[in-house]
Amino acid sequence: MSLEFIKRKAGLNVLYWKIKFSLDNIKEKHEHRKDLISSMEKSLTEVAEAVQYLNHVDKMLMATNRRNHELELENIMLKQENKSLNKHLEMLISGEI
Repeated sequence: MSLEFIKRKAGLNVLYWKIKFSLDNIKEKHEHRKDLISSMEKSLTEVAEAVQYLNHVDKMLMATNRRNHELELENIMLKQENKSLNKHLEMLISGEI
């Protein structure tokens, strides 16, 4: 995961909590401001969904990186096996075996 991704994810989390604390404060001190409360609740939900999506993307990225690593190792092993088999084939063709 890149540093930029972590930074954006942390920024969204901070934004979520800022909206949450402000919303709680407005509900407590200005409960009659239903328009503002409704708008902030919608924003809070949207930010929460974005955070949840980034968490999903993070998990998918980790799984993809893990699979990529496994495939790279397998590729290295297959290249080595191919090299060994080619040497063996050359030896068979030349009559050394």
